[in-house]
Amino acid sequence: MTKIEIINWLIFALALLSAGAVVAAYFKSYSIIRPPKRRTPVVFSPDQFGLAFETIDFTTVDGLQLKGWFIPAVGGETEKTIVLCHGWGSNRGELMRDTHFLAEKGFNLFYFDFRASGESRGVISSVGYLETRDFDAAYAFLKTHRPMASEETGVFGTSMGGSVAIYAAAKYPEIKCLLSENTFLSYTGVVANWSWLRMKIPYWPMLAMTLFFVRLKLGVDPEPYSPVHNIGRVKLPALFINGDHDDLVPLADAEKLYGLCPSAKKRMWVIAGASHGKCAEVGGEIYKGKVGEFFMENLAEAPEPAQKA
Repeated sequence: MTKIEIINWLIFALALLSAGAVVAAYFKSYSIIRPPKRRTPVVFSPDQFGLAFETIDFTTVDGLQLKGWFIPAVGGETEKTIVLCHGWGSNRGELMRDTHFLAEKGFNLFYFDFRASGESRGVISSVGYLETRDFDAAYAFLKTHRPMASEETGVFGTSMGGSVAIYAAAKYPEIKCLLSENTFLSYTGVVANWSWLRMKIPYWPMLAMTLFFVRLKLGVDPEPYSPVHNIGRVKLPALFINGDHDDLVPLADAEKLYGLCPSAKKRMWVIAGASHGKCAEVGGEIYKGKVGEFFMENLAEAPEPAQKA
């Protein structure tokens, strides 16, 4: 084989590998924008924990029907409601399993499934961008159909839900407090971590091409909707929780997010030994105490209306 033939074969092989990488990146992009093909079923229900509840549905601005629960506080509905946002690939039932104890502390709880999750409609997830529309629809439903219950509102979000909760805390000045758990700093960063840890996809060149196709399919770049771009407008009381064994959201990222928050009433709690999504499990009763205390401190009873003379 001549030198020219060898060079031609090398060029052909390189072109073939490049084409293969592009095709692989195109199909890998679906694993990012679509939660697991077999959705995690909603197997936990409020009645399993002795809680009264109402199943609700509402529609987003782009026409998707979402499912949720409104759980009144134990002893009766109050003016204090916590809107709770689950993570990617999870659902409202899994978050309710870990946080239902808040109903016993005097709070109404409003859970809903993000698009493409649980029992909600849709097949595309954007790990935060499109999900902000879901929160907007949920919050509008709460204020319209439960005006008394929404007089004092807090938000709780974990992972992707934490990203959405930070967005909500920045957008709605009437929200009283924010609890952000296992929340990533940036969309690109968490996708890079997830892709390498779960799928062994290196950033260069595969993930860079994969993210190109993600942006193409979504029609927008999700990165500007990342917590790092919203946290600077969060000035309300905030509690940040992260595990020191979290591989998807390294502690350094969680601490940076906390540092960027300008709130004068912010706190951070690092749970030793907790990995991603395991803060409640590892924290146990201490977790329940700290989370309950945070909302009790920052969601006050609405004042009684003034009596007319």
